[in-house]
Amino acid sequence: MSSELPARPNLEHLRNEAKQRLQTLRRTDPAARLADAQLLVARDYGFASWRQLKASVDAHTRQRVFEAARIGDVDTVRRALDDGFQPGTADETGRTIHQIAKTLGHTDLELLMRERQERDERHVDVKRAVTAIHAAVAAGQATELRRLLEIDPELIDARGVDHSGQTALHKAAWNDQIECVRVLLEGGADVTIRDYSDNASALHGAVQYASVAIVRLLVEAGADVVGAGDDHQLGVLGWATCLGRVREDIAAYLLQAGARLDIWSAIALGRAADVRAFVERDRGLLDARMSRNEHRRLPLHHAAALNRRGMVRLLIDLGADVHTVDDTGATALTVAALSGNDPAIVAMLEDAGARLDLLSAVSLQRYETAERMLREDPTRLGPDGRDTVALHVAVARQKTEAVRWLIAHGVFVNAKRRLWDCNATALHVTAEHGLVAIAQMLLDAGADPDSRDDKYNATPLEWAEYCGQPRIAALLGVRGVSGPRSTAPSA
Repeated sequence: MSSELPARPNLEHLRNEAKQRLQTLRRTDPAARLADAQLLVARDYGFASWRQLKASVDAHTRQRVFEAARIGDVDTVRRALDDGFQPGTADETGRTIHQIAKTLGHTDLELLMRERQERDERHVDVKRAVTAIHAAVAAGQATELRRLLEIDPELIDARGVDHSGQTALHKAAWNDQIECVRVLLEGGADVTIRDYSDNASALHGAVQYASVAIVRLLVEAGADVVGAGDDHQLGVLGWATCLGRVREDIAAYLLQAGARLDIWSAIALGRAADVRAFVERDRGLLDARMSRNEHRRLPLHHAAALNRRGMVRLLIDLGADVHTVDDTGATALTVAALSGNDPAIVAMLEDAGARLDLLSAVSLQRYETAERMLREDPTRLGPDGRDTVALHVAVARQKTEAVRWLIAHGVFVNAKRRLWDCNATALHVTAEHGLVAIAQMLLDAGADPDSRDDKYNATPLEWAEYCGQPRIAALLGVRGVSGPRSTAPSA
């Protein structure tokens, strides 16, 4: 009669059970192997093979760990990691625990997963070999890459030594190095591996940065053209259309290959009939939100950001609310003003009843209106002011004139405001993006180089070092006197 697996089966315990069984077997059969003992253990629990037993335990573990992740149970996840659970494991939606924690706002769990992902206990010689492989890819040296892989073929899918967790195939595809992509695919590189920063595959980046030829190579090698579960919650087609560039040729290829259109990609591609059909089937889509990376913008914001005048008109006609704000407090009008695109979009939104806020007024150089707003409420740019976040947004969008105006009109430069789920100063934002000139402006206006954000407890200098921004790190290193190093921010 078969025994039942415990409620929380542990593969390591089962391995130990097999080893103990092997000792018993060898008392009567000295030639017995571990595989023989594993088979007996598997049969004890009602499985035909050790492989089936292992698959069942792995599935049970994944389910239990992901259930714990969704409720923010850090202790259960930590125990699973200590027992060998891999941080890069994805659930049925394609999301890792790291992505789930970020999406659901489980900060302690997010920091745990980031720390585990960034652990690198490989031997120094392995790290050196991986670095050489990735350097050859970055330089587009396909011949050298082939030579290095002949020496260490098992490192073809090794993650790099930086915190992104990208493989050589990621780097080759994202940097449009087609010969290196060919070498890696010929060597059997795994097209399904996701990085740590964005839970993105090589194909996600390729559709944004690389040629159609590379995209085709990856798809023909088995890459998932849907690609759900990435940190932007856009899938592969969304990466090709919604992240600043609209690559219509690649989008057409992806759709033929089985990619799925959604309201975000339909807006980006200007497909009015599809947008109308989406909303007619589900009017709730007018209030849908993008990921925290896009400040949880709505479809109308998205259309304005991408300079899609026809889509802005359509969404207004369909009933989109021009007054709704994103996580930064910006309306679609604010986004349009910051984008500096078609003035007709601003006019269209104003005609529909949208009202200027301080940041949109400054961005459109309607300074009289902005100054009137300040006269009506002098505190709006102070430490607790409702518009102080305008500085953070202007910095992130590299709107130098807006930053200069805000400083001249007394914005509190050391205020912490939430962007991308992190309460930090505008100086932190410059550090993440390497904005040296704007950082100098803020420092000259009294920005504190030793301020710490509220999530990672890190200074702007630590952000700059973590995000690989040496020029701004040098500037902040001179201006700041940082204390003991803390957890750095996520890129």
